[in-house]
Amino acid sequence: MLMEGFHILFMRKNNNIWKKIIFTLSVLLSLCGCDRTKNVLYQLSNQSYSQMMSYIIHYNNKTIVIDGGTAEDEPYLMGQIEQISGNDTVDAWLITHYHKDHTGALATYLSTNDTRVKINKVYYHFPEENWVEINEINRFEDIKAINAQINKVDTQIVEAGDNIEIGDIDIQVLRSYNESITMNAGNNSSSVYKVMVNDISILFLGDLGVEGGQELLMNKEDDIKNMDYVQMAHHGQAGVNEDVYQVINPKYCLWPTPDWLWENKDKIYKTDETKNWMKKLNVKKHYIAKDGLISIPLYKEDD
Repeated sequence: MLMEGFHILFMRKNNNIWKKIIFTLSVLLSLCGCDRTKNVLYQLSNQSYSQMMSYIIHYNNKTIVIDGGTAEDEPYLMGQIEQISGNDTVDAWLITHYHKDHTGALATYLSTNDTRVKINKVYYHFPEENWVEINEINRFEDIKAINAQINKVDTQIVEAGDNIEIGDIDIQVLRSYNESITMNAGNNSSSVYKVMVNDISILFLGDLGVEGGQELLMNKEDDIKNMDYVQMAHHGQAGVNEDVYQVINPKYCLWPTPDWLWENKDKIYKTDETKNWMKKLNVKKHYIAKDGLISIPLYKEDD
């Protein structure tokens, strides 16, 4: 009986020791980044011929979607959200502007009244419909389509200077729609979001054009300097000017760009011009939507 008592006591002490060892190892594994696969920026590819823009950020069990793509992209997008989120929840859905290649997927999902993915809040700033009717009549149906559905979820109209915190993710709104810019109206209505996650900076420009880019440079130059990642404006062509990218000075470029636009075989787009700008900036790597789903671990190279 005495020996049995010592044996039980020994096992109990060792169990406590092992528990401490396992706990310590789990902490060390977390700190060394062995759980990095769960903290990822995803660039989604187009599921139709159309250009589009769709990103998902998943970090510390929080999920953020940026734009989402066209109506044809909706099934693929929602499937990816279900797989990536782990809880079928989008904590924040950021929209840059109302064009259907950015809002079509969200409008389609909301129109079905499907509840398999919960959307906590959508952040956006669209022009009034009459402004679009006057300044971009060919896109009038786009804004009507998203406006008809967006009231089904909780929303927030964003303004330049707003700060949004989603768990450990910090989102700064650097720019939103300016009614006085009517040249290239819809593209220049793009909101610009600077996302900070794990000390990594990601700049989403949407389809911002020359005029909106100059406004961003004038008002927020210090905030856009030396980004880790930049989403290339207007799918990588005919977006902001070179001087804006020179200030952004990105390490990595995110191209929401299909194969036909990237290859530019007929030389009718300005994709090649943008590529040359990035070459001069010595960008380390280009992530291109034409290559399919791309996952980018959210940690510094030297972590």
